[in-house]
Amino acid sequence: MYSTREQDQGSMNIAIVDATLHPLLFTRMPGAKLTSISISQNKAFTAAGHRLGTHMYKEAVWPGGMAYGLDKSNDGRFTVIGGGVPIWIGGHCVGAVGCSTGTPAQDQEVAEAGVKAVMDFVEGKTPAKAKL
Repeated sequence: MYSTREQDQGSMNIAIVDATLHPLLFTRMPGAKLTSISISQNKAFTAAGHRLGTHMYKEAVWPGGMAYGLDKSNDGRFTVIGGGVPIWIGGHCVGAVGCSTGTPAQDQEVAEAGVKAVMDFVEGKTPAKAKL
């Protein structure tokens, strides 16, 4: 079992998919929760598939919300927990980053940093030898 302290040091599961929801990258940092592996992948799947951050669904999916039950779609893969962020290039969604192990706000922050890293790479701001 991993300690809370280990998780506080930034351990994270990170998944990246392309616009067709095809997995491009997955990494699990030491100490990241094993049960969060599929959650990170599903967050990327949802953000790319709906072209909207997973944090945007919070109010809509509660009982009585206009999208109640949406999280049960796509064989349960549709995720409404913050941490999935689409990647937009030239007005087109080209994929998404999904992160999980922290709180939804922490996952969201890491996913946004991942999108920024991808954008920096695409714009030539990151050396080609840098690891994403």
